[in-house]
Amino acid sequence: MVNTRTHEESDELARQLREAEQAQAEADAAARRATQERTEAEEAQRRDVERRAERRRAWAQGIVDSYDADLTAAEAAIREQSERFADLAGSDLPAALAAYLAWSEASLRHYALQERVAAVAPEVGLMATPGDQLSPPPFSEALDAAIALHVEVAAQRIRDELAAEAEAAPGR
Repeated sequence: MVNTRTHEESDELARQLREAEQAQAEADAAARRATQERTEAEEAQRRDVERRAERRRAWAQGIVDSYDADLTAAEAAIREQSERFADLAGSDLPAALAAYLAWSEASLRHYALQERVAAVAPEVGLMATPGDQLSPPPFSEALDAAIALHVEVAAQRIRDELAAEAEAAPGR
């Protein structure tokens, strides 16, 4: 009976040892799977960071590539709105005010283009200086200058009419 009990205890200990070894093997396999999954997740995360960085570089390069054309268009818009203001100042003050505001907005967009390219230039290995803000003169000064131009144009037109009349006068 002692021998049987010792044999049963020995079998039980052997079974517990096998179960412990099996559990250890399962834990080791789970740890290897977890390590592998972590490595794969870290690699996927690294690739995602690289893809986002590449998309940002491509976006920045697009801004840099279109800068000259965008700046030329912005400068043309400033000129157009400035000329529109000057044309309207002598004949339609409310429309001239709207044109002045459009002129101011065109100037702000011009500045924003320069600031945008300066901000993204490092993304593509370039350096850019801060933009120059081309603001229209204060409204009253712009209005005075536009009215003075209208008056000068009208004065020249009148002088030309008088000269043509004197030229066409009888006896000349």
